[in-house]
Amino acid sequence: MPRFYSLSQDPQVSCSRPGTNCRRLVEIAVTVHETPHWRNGPRTGLGSGHLERVAQQLLAAEAAGTDAAHLDLRVPIFRGLMANPLAREFVSDGPMLLVGAGVGVAPFRGFVQRRLKSANCANKVWVLQGVRDSLLDELYSGEWGVHEEQVKKVVQSRRGEGRYVQEEVRLQADLVWFVINALDGRVFVCGSGKGMGEGVERALVDVAMCKGNLNQEEAEAFWRNKKEAGQYIAVRIFSSVYACAGEGGAD
Repeated sequence: MPRFYSLSQDPQVSCSRPGTNCRRLVEIAVTVHETPHWRNGPRTGLGSGHLERVAQQLLAAEAAGTDAAHLDLRVPIFRGLMANPLAREFVSDGPMLLVGAGVGVAPFRGFVQRRLKSANCANKVWVLQGVRDSLLDELYSGEWGVHEEQVKKVVQSRRGEGRYVQEEVRLQADLVWFVINALDGRVFVCGSGKGMGEGVERALVDVAMCKGNLNQEEAEAFWRNKKEAGQYIAVRIFSSVYACAGEGGAD
């Protein structure tokens, strides 16, 4: 069974790696979870574990001064099995809020890079990124393009004030309400269905109740209507098997 991963870079500008004659790069983010094996050893996910082993061979070769090209490392990829929701739904120049945690921010990076190059999209895209500790697991720090500090807000759950990204959504209620009610405004959430994803959904309902003066039932209906209209999109990931479905490929 294929494993789906999103590209984490803009494929239109991913051929600048020196010495590759402009061959396309495929960049993805993968979380590797280890669980006890029935033989009392560690066990990883089928797809994520394979990618980890390939990466370890590459790093070992580089540390030994060996040309990795001689290792003949290969990862089978099937292109275009699923369309990236960012590319499919967010084709307008309207304001956009992207909320993700862990590898859930991977699909956002390349898309933000491209939007920041457009004058029509200036000051119209914001990212709320949830991490445990920014010193240990903040993905792509410094790689989001110009004015990153104005575009991206990193929320740490194990360091500093100790907040989860859904709590930051409530603190950013004015921004959330502005984006979702603006012309062609979009809110995109990528995270675990049993954790961050459901927490963000509850936070969005709270925002609608506060800013829209709605009761809970009305607030829930508000976000259902936005989802049906394509203005609110939530993509859920499950453990290490699936990352947000995207244009990358499957191993």
